[in-house]
Amino acid sequence: MLRRMILALIIVAVLSSCNNGQNTSTEDTTVSEQPTATQIEETTTLPTETEPEIIVKEGVPSPISGLYYPQELTELRPVAVVFDNHPSSRWQAGISKAEIVYECEVEGPFTRYLAVFLSEAPEHIGPVRSARPYFLTFALEFDAVFVHVGGSNEALRNIRDYQMANISGMTSGEFWRYYKTGKEAPNNMYTAMKNIRSAQSYMNYRQAGNYESWNFSEDQYPLSDVYDSKSVNSFSITYNENYNVRYDFNEDMGKYNRYVNDKQQVDEYYEDEIMATNIIIQKLKKAVLDNEGRLALYNISKGEGYYISNGEMIEISWEKTGIRSRTVYTDKNGNEILLNPGQTWIQVISQNSILGFEESLDG
Repeated sequence: MLRRMILALIIVAVLSSCNNGQNTSTEDTTVSEQPTATQIEETTTLPTETEPEIIVKEGVPSPISGLYYPQELTELRPVAVVFDNHPSSRWQAGISKAEIVYECEVEGPFTRYLAVFLSEAPEHIGPVRSARPYFLTFALEFDAVFVHVGGSNEALRNIRDYQMANISGMTSGEFWRYYKTGKEAPNNMYTAMKNIRSAQSYMNYRQAGNYESWNFSEDQYPLSDVYDSKSVNSFSITYNENYNVRYDFNEDMGKYNRYVNDKQQVDEYYEDEIMATNIIIQKLKKAVLDNEGRLALYNISKGEGYYISNGEMIEISWEKTGIRSRTVYTDKNGNEILLNPGQTWIQVISQNSILGFEESLDG
């Protein structure tokens, strides 16, 4: 009996020790996960300064845009395509994927584009139109495969004389008439980069290019960091009373929106707005050659112009010494200009063109 009493006392003592300081209520004793104000004050620390983001550029820079691509794409041979710019041909497909675009006058109140592609492969390219001699000598600067649909007699003769790698819609099956957008012949001849590359292969044209790279900065920079520049937020080029081009600087994008006759230019196939990182205005002399109004544009020569990028402009000089030599654009000290990475538009203008700057040389 005494032994049982001692055992009972021991059990009571143990239970009392286990419950000491604890809530023995039958109510819900779930602990909230929300910290108290005191806990927040005790645990909150000031944020540490974050390290700047390091952007890793994959691949290598393109020799004609400065943008980064896989190396094998930058080693392809460039392709130069003559684009129609007749009012019935707009808008053009694939031109947003070009790395350099020239705009030159042709007969009548019209211009055409010569778009140079390297690393991109647009699925629709066009409308493609006929060649003129000055397009050939621009294309030869890039050792490019020249893509066109026929041409003037002089241009076709020069293609043979220059032994150019060329693909013509007059003889190649790599083109098609595209009626979906309501365009009619001759303003609806299209092709694709895979077709061009296929023809380049079976026609036994050299696959790799042999040309001189352009001069690009590593990253986009303000021209005023290097040059005595002027501010230019908007400017226009009037080729004739029927045709005008305007560029407006988009500060958020660091590029210029492009307008044709006051309409925003877009890529017909990709629906991207056409935006230029660099614009080069190249002044040269022109002459009318025949009753059809065909022109001579004297681009194997030298002259003056402007380089415009990132909301700023500088005066430049240019010189091209031969049919295959690269046109070199230089600053007032005779040094080749440093381009920002991105698409470049080269506006070839003549003595009859009119330039207008919103914030011009006095800016």
